[in-house]
Amino acid sequence: MLRFLPIVLFLFCVISCKEKKTSTQQIVEEVEDTLSIATPDYSKQLIEFTDAFTEENKINEWTEFKKFKDAMEDMSQLNPAGIMTFVSELDKITSALLKASFPDTFDKLPIYGRVKVVQTQIIKCHFYATNKQNEKLNQALDELYLEYNILLKRMISMAEENKIPLDSLGIDLPTIQDSKIKPAFSKK
Repeated sequence: MLRFLPIVLFLFCVISCKEKKTSTQQIVEEVEDTLSIATPDYSKQLIEFTDAFTEENKINEWTEFKKFKDAMEDMSQLNPAGIMTFVSELDKITSALLKASFPDTFDKLPIYGRVKVVQTQIIKCHFYATNKQNEKLNQALDELYLEYNILLKRMISMAEENKIPLDSLGIDLPTIQDSKIKPAFSKK
């Protein structure tokens, strides 16, 4: 009878281990379903470019920005079940936008910086969605749409600033001084 004792103990261990695995799987499935998202306030108020603005600044030819804008608008009609897919794809699209060349009108640090701020918000959303932090995710999504709107407003103001000639402001254009002919700190 002592011969069969190790076999019985081994079978007991195998059976008891299998039961624990099934119970942990049930807990994991329950946690995955707890992600809930409220519709952010700013997602309903996204800024749209006019057709004239789009044509004038050649935004239709800027394919990376079009993909970025379409992804942001798609995410505003958010399906909470697919938030991770939307955020992950938006992060990839934003990275591609930052690596691509910007049109001359928007190839300036303020625009590039605004896109980086939006990308930071996307990363925050991804973190909160991954960790199932619903309240912080809702706040991060609201901030994401706010920063996106600020980016679009800055693009509009940048295009308007480019239209204004410097001499129309009544500011004297800076004179270029050649320091080889007349040194800056000389008494001449």
